[in-house]
Parts: sequence; structure tokens; C-alpha cells
Amino acid sequence: MSMTQPPTRRAALLAALPAFAHAQPPSLHQVDLFERGSAGVHTYRIPALIETRQGVLLAVADARHDNAADLPGRISLVLRKSTDSGRTWTPQSTLVQVPRGGAGDASLLLDAQGCVWCFYAYGPPGIGFRTAKPGPLTGPDVLQVHAIVSRDGGSSWSRPADLTSQIRDPRWHAVFATSGTHFVTARGRMIVPLVVLDENKAITTRNAWSDDNGRTWKTGPAVAPDTDESKAVEIAGGIVLQNVRNGPARLVARSTDGGISFHDARHHESLNDAGCNAGFARYRHRGRDLLLFTNAASTRRENLTIRASADAGRTWPAVRVIHPGPAAYSTVLPLRDGSIAVLYERGDASPYERITFARLSPDWLPAP
Repeated sequence: MSMTQPPTRRAALLAALPAFAHAQPPSLHQVDLFERGSAGVHTYRIPALIETRQGVLLAVADARHDNAADLPGRISLVLRKSTDSGRTWTPQSTLVQVPRGGAGDASLLLDAQGCVWCFYAYGPPGIGFRTAKPGPLTGPDVLQVHAIVSRDGGSSWSRPADLTSQIRDPRWHAVFATSGTHFVTARGRMIVPLVVLDENKAITTRNAWSDDNGRTWKTGPAVAPDTDESKAVEIAGGIVLQNVRNGPARLVARSTDGGISFHDARHHESLNDAGCNAGFARYRHRGRDLLLFTNAASTRRENLTIRASADAGRTWPAVRVIHPGPAAYSTVLPLRDGSIAVLYERGDASPYERITFARLSPDWLPAP
């Protein structure tokens, strides 16, 4: 008796193989990019992430050389890149290093021309958010907002541009750009959320914005009183939602003028928060318009969680924990291949032991 299968049956089996081979179960892939103590650095903090038009991932973090503290301090910005959706990464390189003072709290934005912007806080010696004073628009006594730009997908970068005099009120003590990932509206407006220590030493969030691809900048009014680091997204109808660090629950406000002024600010009690910077992004998946949100969903910095909303952020029924242990700042980014990337701080005993890249398939998160 011949053991050879009939040609018709063999053809049917071979035809079925590609579909079987490409069927992938829901997955979460994680890799640590920056680990405390490596390269002689005391602590790495403050994740920022972007994907270029060519599909290259750029991950940026603070290298806090002497201790874990914010500016003022000896801080540099370091960079790693991936060309395979985060499976492998280049060795760490220095992106920004200043001879005196420090540079930290990076945020990344892909503009309408495909250029990558990196915004960061430059603190001259002795100058940080709590030590700066009102006075000149910029200068050696001012915490400054700088930007560098790459036109070749992160291979080379421009010299730093000081944007402080365009976005700072001289009555303010300090201002810096919220770290993480920012965006451009459908009409081409660049939006960069700021944190301001105003003339009364009150902390508020407001947006810097540019309608000419970053040549000039303006700053809008405060989103709401007593607000801190925030992220913004644009939803259907050109409405901008601002999701803000503001106590044990996130504050959400709406803008109908492209992210300049806001109304209807209220706490979203289902978005519990540890008083921490978070990730916020719009995500198109299988014809649905979703929002993604990541944060330390607890009363303390732990339990890094991702949520999805299918109703413009009114409800967040899809919830999954990425890391239940100590965790802090995060940013979330939908990738061009349809997967979701999260760059976040985590550890075993402390949230600041390492910065980890997580890439998850859409089906790993329950459908909202």
C-alpha cells in the first residue's frame, strides 16, 4: 500500500500551512533597555519613545549620573534604537550632554514632515524646577526648554534651540515640557504639554503649540488649577483631550480650539493614579478608533496597567496589568505594524531599577 498522500489532499494541506504559520497567540514581549548602575550611571529615569516613518524606534531616558534626583543635577540624555519593532536594540549612546548643569525630562514628537523632535529641560548649574526664580525670559538663572531635531530618523541631530523665551512668562518661576511622547493634530499643529510653576508657586499644566512646524511657539492658559504632568490626544471632530496628573484619580479636560484652551475638566474616578506621569495615545485597530492609557494604577508607584477605551475615554472597560510590582512613569505608542509599545519604569524593590520596553499584540489586551 502506498504511503503517498493523494495530490489533492497534499495541496490542501500545503495551502493551509501559511495561515497556520502566521497565526500568533496574544503576546507580551519585554526587554530591559536601561538598568541602574550600567555604564557607571547611578539611575536611569523618565522614558520617552517615538517611531520614525521608516519604522525605527527611538527610546530616550535620563542618565542620572550621581544620584536619582531631578534637576539640578548631573544628568544626560541617552538613546537606544530598534529597527525590528523592539526585538533588538543598538547599544546605548549619548544624545545630549552639557558641560555644566544637566539636561533631562525628554519628550519626543514626529512632525508632519517626518522629522523627530526631542524636547528637554536644560538646567544651568544650580537651576531646577524648585530653585529657579522669576525674571529674564531665559538665561543662566532660568530652567530652559530646549529642542533638537533629527531629519534622518535619529541618525544625526541639530544643535539645541532654546525655546524658553517663546513659551515662558517672565513672572513664572519655572516651566518644562512633560516627558514622554507628543503628537501633531490632523491640521498640523504641534502640541507639547508643559508644567508651570507660576508667579504664586502654583503648579499647572498648559500646552505649548506651533502652527508652523516648530518655527514659532505660543503657550495657552492653564488646563485647570493644581495640575501637573499631562498627555494630550486628538479624537474625532478635532477635539483634544488632556489627561492630567492630579491626585488619586486622573483629571481629563476637553478643548475645541486645537488644544489651546480647555473646559469640562473633571476627575475620572476609574483612572486611579499614584501621582505619576502616564501614557495616552489614539489607536486605530480593525476599523475602530480606540484610546490607550498606561499608568501606575494604585495609591503608590506600582501596578503598571494598560487600558483601552472605545468611546473617546468615557469608559475604560479593557484593562490588563503589564507589571504588578513597583512601577512609575510610562509612555504608550501604537506602532506601524499594529502592535502597541509601552516604555516604562519598573523594578522589584523600587520603581527606578530599570526602564523596560514592552511590545504587546492587540489581542493581548481585552477588547473594549
